[in-house]
Amino acid sequence: MSRFLHRPMFRRGGSTAEGITSGLRPGYNRGRVVNPGGYAGEEFNLNEYITEQPELPKSQSRSDFLINFGLDLATRSPQGNILQTAAASAREPFKQFQQQAGQEDLLKYKHAQGERQFQLEIYKAMTDEDKIALQKEIDYLMSEHGLSKEEALTRAMPKYRKSMSEEDVARQAKEAERDQLNKDVATIQSGLSKEGSYVSAEQAKKIYDFYKQADANKWRYEADAPFIDLAAIEEEWRDAGKKQEDWLNKDSGNIAISPDEQTTYVEGLYYVDSFTGDVYQVGPGSTELIKIDLDEIKIN
Repeated sequence: MSRFLHRPMFRRGGSTAEGITSGLRPGYNRGRVVNPGGYAGEEFNLNEYITEQPELPKSQSRSDFLINFGLDLATRSPQGNILQTAAASAREPFKQFQQQAGQEDLLKYKHAQGERQFQLEIYKAMTDEDKIALQKEIDYLMSEHGLSKEEALTRAMPKYRKSMSEEDVARQAKEAERDQLNKDVATIQSGLSKEGSYVSAEQAKKIYDFYKQADANKWRYEADAPFIDLAAIEEEWRDAGKKQEDWLNKDSGNIAISPDEQTTYVEGLYYVDSFTGDVYQVGPGSTELIKIDLDEIKIN
């Protein structure tokens, strides 16, 4: 037999570090898995991943600004030269950009942070054997089923989780309640923020509390416009030469609605001051906002 068939590259089980196969990647353990902790396409170390803080999502405010600016510029009538028109178009989108930049994606980040901490506590309670088995299972799910590391970890970890104590059950329920509250507040914030009227997360929380109070007490309100615009009322009274004591009752807290703003408020409906949380009912003829004493209100 020719001697070339006995060379290292043809030996069964021989090393790939010799002959013309030198330089090739090391053999796979299973499927596309190269070694526990990584697979062909993406290296993944469970221990490092689970002990790190989640990455803060990238802001979309810049792209939103460009979209809003472009739409406004395309539909705006010319105002002087092109620079003056562009400046006018950019004014409102840029204001929204500044307000949005500090708020967006914070909710997702906080949720991911809480989820990662919960997984970390489970991971710390696992034995070394379970950690190795979990790592291998995650590698398999990523390589053979195309799952992301987050998806693979979420699917694989429950089987390694020990029985929860009563304290853990209570904590998990509290965290779920907190996450749902944050989602509801974010939905309110997004739904009520319109062009020229941005609602902050803090305002959205006060409006959320108002919705709960109103529903419990069967108050009628405008869901898409539940808050008073005190600044508009104050501006109109100021233009009319009125002082604050002329339209704001210091003792009762009632607010006289300025003439042009009376069409904004519906007689008998309830509204909330989204900055203070104070609740008002519109009096007869929509001429006055009557402050409600919340201490006398009992929530069912």
